[in-house]
Amino acid sequence: MLAVVQFKPRRGARNANLEKLAALTAQALAAGARMVVLPEMAATGYRFPNPEVVRPMSELPRGATFKVFAQLAKEHQAHIVVGFVEDHDGKLFNAALVIGPEGKLEALYRKRLLYIDDHTWANPGDLPYPVFDTPWGKTTVGICMDINDPRFLTHLRKVRPDLLLFPTNWVDEQADVHQYWMMQLRGWNGIFMAADRWGDEDGVYFAGRSAIFKGGQVLVEGPPEGDGFYLADVPVKAPRPTPTPAE
Repeated sequence: MLAVVQFKPRRGARNANLEKLAALTAQALAAGARMVVLPEMAATGYRFPNPEVVRPMSELPRGATFKVFAQLAKEHQAHIVVGFVEDHDGKLFNAALVIGPEGKLEALYRKRLLYIDDHTWANPGDLPYPVFDTPWGKTTVGICMDINDPRFLTHLRKVRPDLLLFPTNWVDEQADVHQYWMMQLRGWNGIFMAADRWGDEDGVYFAGRSAIFKGGQVLVEGPPEGDGFYLADVPVKAPRPTPTPAE
């Protein structure tokens, strides 16, 4: 079972947001989810005028956000993906954690193609796109604007992942966001998990409509507004048989 979480954070209230996000995630896990994706910068809000304002909410990869979700991942033997603000040697990144079923950090990714609101405080990501195995097959991660980045689209064409995990804060531009995402991903027919935020910050509205797609078809979707989690029952891939030793 797969799940995406949709959430409107209260900007700057990281700990209170983490508590609410953990509750939603725990409900999704209790309902059977074993892969949960949460939005980009899920617990902090998104629009910040400069690095000094966002720095108090930044953390190391194994900081407060990791500790909250690592416990849940281990308890339920699940993968959890969540966006956060990373502080790496004083440089700030819009990043995402991949926490594995043992409660360990399985991958770290830093958003490479920055949006207007990232440029006020974040550095462009400098890590490779992660590729790792999950029960649904070969898996990778992109954050929001990465879906517009030729480097990321080339990565998808080369790697051909079975599963794409996509934390996002997609701005509502009065267009069909699902149609746009599928247009960008045309030619790739894997499972796409888009976890979006909703609501507004400073008069800028976000699209919501978190969704899980398979082969370009929507399996489940959230509304434009409202916190929640959305489940899709997608079977895991059969493990490859172990070769029989030659006699």
